[in-house]
Amino acid sequence: MHIANNILRRSLQNVYFFVGTACGGKTTMGRELSKKYGFTYYSDNWNEPNWKEWESIIDEKYQPYSHNGGKPFSNEEYFSRSVEEFYADSKSEKSQAANMENIAFSIIEIIKLAHKNTVVADIWIENFDFLMEISDYSRIACLLAPGELIIRDYYQRDDHMDFTRAIQSLENSEQKFEVQNELFRIGAKEMAEKAKNHNLFSIMRSEESTIENTLKLLENHFCLIADKK
Repeated sequence: MHIANNILRRSLQNVYFFVGTACGGKTTMGRELSKKYGFTYYSDNWNEPNWKEWESIIDEKYQPYSHNGGKPFSNEEYFSRSVEEFYADSKSEKSQAANMENIAFSIIEIIKLAHKNTVVADIWIENFDFLMEISDYSRIACLLAPGELIIRDYYQRDDHMDFTRAIQSLENSEQKFEVQNELFRIGAKEMAEKAKNHNLFSIMRSEESTIENTLKLLENHFCLIADKK
């Protein structure tokens, strides 16, 4: 069964979407916005309960691209790939289809939540054409960070320590880190260009960025006014 995007758009009118790069502030701002306005925060980050629930239902018949034949990569095999191999895999039809399988699960969960409350959704959507079909400019914010800032911060975050330790435990870990660093640089540049091409409201994080100022920019974009008590 295919659910038409205009139906999804109608069902997601009560949802604000955050997209963008790693370390752009999606998680921080999603939680800040939800706390201030009483919204529900939803994230499909791999360390969040929603991702664990998604993994628990992946089925070879219904989610063939995410299932991967039931044979996960070992860390050594996964991180030993070159920049070119990682990049080609991320752009492959299989990876794009797997991303859409995850998005389908997330959207259903978000619609259920949005029946009761406004939702701030931090989900990994790479297909901005699809995003613009199910939502609109006034409910989408792209939070970005330059490649070097991502490299500086990503590995130090508590919620990324499993990722960092996994690479540290492997042979030639410095080389493997450099591969990831180059992927961050490429991804940051591509995401910024994609947001610009789709005319999305974007905030580029810098050394001078603060939670307070970023929150104000988002409030202005989303036309939000906190309740005065």
